[in-house]
Amino acid sequence: MAELSNVKALLGIDESDTSKDGVINLYISRATNYVLGYLKIEEIPSALIDVVEDIAVFKYRQKGVENIKSEGKGSLSESYIESLPEDIKDQLKSHRKVRIV
Repeated sequence: MAELSNVKALLGIDESDTSKDGVINLYISRATNYVLGYLKIEEIPSALIDVVEDIAVFKYRQKGVENIKSEGKGSLSESYIESLPEDIKDQLKSHRKVRIV
């Protein structure tokens, strides 16, 4: 299972700071459910725990900018990623099962 302590470390949050644990655990749960559904599996293999943690980190960092594609303020302009990064998608695709009908 994905580790709260790993996600907090990746986010630069001190392990003793428990103020964000609830929301981080929610992102971990959602990332786990996403991977289970995408791969059509019942349990996360140990090889994909890092991917679940990476998705949780990505989604946590997107909090507050979910529906914004780009934003400009004066001469400053920012663009936001709309979907999972390609490296995460590639890792998931390599574990996807093909269903023969």
